[in-house]
Amino acid sequence: MRTQTEERERSPHAHKYAIHFDIFPKITYLNEDLPVLIADLLPIFRGCPQDVWISEKWVDEGLDFCRIVFWVCSESPDAIKSFGNWFQAIFRELSVVEVLERLVTCALDDSDDIEVILTDWTRLAN
Repeated sequence: MRTQTEERERSPHAHKYAIHFDIFPKITYLNEDLPVLIADLLPIFRGCPQDVWISEKWVDEGLDFCRIVFWVCSESPDAIKSFGNWFQAIFRELSVVEVLERLVTCALDDSDDIEVILTDWTRLAN
């Protein structure tokens, strides 16, 4: 069985992406298992290109933010380009943003009086 790194390395096309959430006033405790699911959920959102797969998912966490980082891989340059275009557009849909913000909120140990806001989504330099 191949590891996620081996999967990415065997893919001729791979780009790294991140989704950033600000958390106000601060993170109390974040169960990282839930936010990392965001990367797994992307393929089920409307319009996600076929022929891509998500690999190497992790969560970066700070005092007042969390960032889900992952690789998107494909054997097709067109599929990876289509994913990039789709990725830039999908978070402009309020319903998608609300679902993802709720998922991060549910991952917080004490979510009373805490606000989670999706603030950025981007392709990172490989």
